[in-house]
Amino acid sequence: MKKKIYTLLFVLTLTIQVNAQQVGMFSHYFYKPMVYNPAFTGTTNDGTNAMIISRSQWTDFKNSPQLNVFSLDGNIMDKKVGLGLNIISDRKGLNNRIGGNIFYSYRLNINDDMHLLFGASAGVFDQRIDFTNALVENNTDPTLFSTVEHKTTFDGNAGLAFVWKGLEFGASVPQIIGNKVNYVDNENVRSYYSQARHYLGSLKYKFMLNEEKGMSVTPLALVRFVPNTPFQYDGSVTFDWQEKFWIGATYKSDYAVGANAGFCIHKQFYVGYSYDFIIGSISNYAGTSHEIMVNFKFGKAKKSEEPIKKEETAKALENTAYVKRMDSLQTQLAESNSKIKELSDKLDQQAKSQDQLKTQVQNTPVVGNQNSDVVTQPSNAQRSTEGGILFVTNKKTEFKDINNNSIPTKGFYVVIGTYFYQDLAIAEANRFRAKGYKTTDWVYSGPKGYNYIFMFKTGTKEEAVEKLKIAREAGVKDAWVQIMED
Repeated sequence: MKKKIYTLLFVLTLTIQVNAQQVGMFSHYFYKPMVYNPAFTGTTNDGTNAMIISRSQWTDFKNSPQLNVFSLDGNIMDKKVGLGLNIISDRKGLNNRIGGNIFYSYRLNINDDMHLLFGASAGVFDQRIDFTNALVENNTDPTLFSTVEHKTTFDGNAGLAFVWKGLEFGASVPQIIGNKVNYVDNENVRSYYSQARHYLGSLKYKFMLNEEKGMSVTPLALVRFVPNTPFQYDGSVTFDWQEKFWIGATYKSDYAVGANAGFCIHKQFYVGYSYDFIIGSISNYAGTSHEIMVNFKFGKAKKSEEPIKKEETAKALENTAYVKRMDSLQTQLAESNSKIKELSDKLDQQAKSQDQLKTQVQNTPVVGNQNSDVVTQPSNAQRSTEGGILFVTNKKTEFKDINNNSIPTKGFYVVIGTYFYQDLAIAEANRFRAKGYKTTDWVYSGPKGYNYIFMFKTGTKEEAVEKLKIAREAGVKDAWVQIMED
């Protein structure tokens, strides 16, 4: 007698589910989120996936829920577009629906680690209600039919997702169309079935425990809401090892505590199993609730099955890499020696040129008293010393810029050095700019073939004297003022 009472309660529960939790309850949502959210179509890996899920719920009751799903999905256009389909057979008591959907998703890249996913699916279902299996007290109830009634209806789902590194957030609306299916028999008896909109949200994050060994833990939260029905949520944690083996646990609000495990049987062939421990007073009469998942990946080898190097191969590669590194180091050493020799030759030439110029500078006319170190100026330069500062005057036409053009304006240049080689002059100018003297630059003297490095350029002699003090404070004791005239 007690079993019959629970059977009646079970039928009433199924009647409530017809108007409420119409979308099937999956335990393997963590493995294939596409079953709830079309935005995840073709995003789980590089290849194409064919998956079968078979779920049995409350097996001790007559006409207990039985859900079977076949899905196929993959991606194209450099993973920007996902395409898929599924075929569903879903039985809940008097209600049974068979049909399928076509899925589409698009990925919008924000940067290398962040992107948005948009998805939608559309399909057709045959919605059937078998009134002959109804357990009722009044067989003359006008809402009851004497035969099996079925109608064909359209189905639509929409979803979006945000992915950032190991974080995934998704939101979807299954049965977004919200159709109402009307049944009418030959005697004009009417009944109906409403497709209620479901609102689902999910949030998960993958924590890498050991990236080298491919060990990770992924918590996942899933919430479901249907208007005028209790709010539902799931929480799960899954441990995964290189996509070869996983084990996890789930709590389903006011329903069950579940456990699941799965492994790779051979290369790209996977099997998963989940079992729900029913909680509450009905647990003694409901029987078992469990789910089997079979998945096959093809098209591209999965990430965890990349060829593993054998010890001999690894050693051979290591030796090869060592030889390549040694060859590279020898090449770099030879190039360095060549550059050192080239630089040494340039420095020797620079020293010889400076010695030659010492003699030439002594013949340059001097105005006033000279008490500065020997510096390099063109042969027709006019020099004077004022307050310990050397002033050298030249026509600006004797100097060129980097493009061999004449200097455009006259003025006073605070010179901090001369170089025979242009690359050395550029390097020295860059060194002073790096120290904070951003106005440092260089000009080329045509008559003598030297490159003059100047730290400042001013419009008046007084400004040049003040700037020269800065140059000397920077460590250039023999800096002088070069005057460029028309």
